[in-house]
Amino acid sequence: MAAAPTNAPAPKGTCKGPEHEVSSSEMSKWREMVDIGIAQYMRAHPDRFHRRVRRGIPPQFRWQVWKAAVRLDDESFLSQTADYCKLSTTKNDWTPLIDIDIARTFPELKTFDAPQQQRLKRVLNAYAGYNPAVGYCQGMNFVAGLLLLVSENCEEESFAVLVRLMDHKDFGLSGFYMERLPLLRRYLRACDRLVAETVPE
Repeated sequence: MAAAPTNAPAPKGTCKGPEHEVSSSEMSKWREMVDIGIAQYMRAHPDRFHRRVRRGIPPQFRWQVWKAAVRLDDESFLSQTADYCKLSTTKNDWTPLIDIDIARTFPELKTFDAPQQQRLKRVLNAYAGYNPAVGYCQGMNFVAGLLLLVSENCEEESFAVLVRLMDHKDFGLSGFYMERLPLLRRYLRACDRLVAETVPE
């Protein structure tokens, strides 16, 4: 998610995530970046931006930064909102599997209640219909569920960010979930090779 963004601005919006301490000077820096525009700041000062992200994004700016990081522009968002409205409540081959998994998603969180599970179902159902080559695979529920939490339950934006993460060539998470799990297998081979080279015993 660190690649340079396009020239289009990210859609506006903020979120609240898990709270953590942010110094006043750090908060001032983030406000400056937000005032300039996250996407514009990423292009102009990529190294500085990455350093600040590694120190932690203040919760109130996190969703805005995530959208900019996946280069979700207004045109893409509007297009995918139309797809979401059409597909989120349309049953497909993966809907029964999604129904099983939504109750297993973040069960320790009281906020992930029945209404939240239905939001998650709609997001996952929409993606499965949007990209049937991937459809739905167990594990995608936690990715989409986290997006819902950080976006403060904005289903359309969560769907749009999920599409970017899964299908854009710079992120390509779909390789972990599509048939035969090609990207997961690649990572496992790399891990096996690394272990064999560094701790062969």
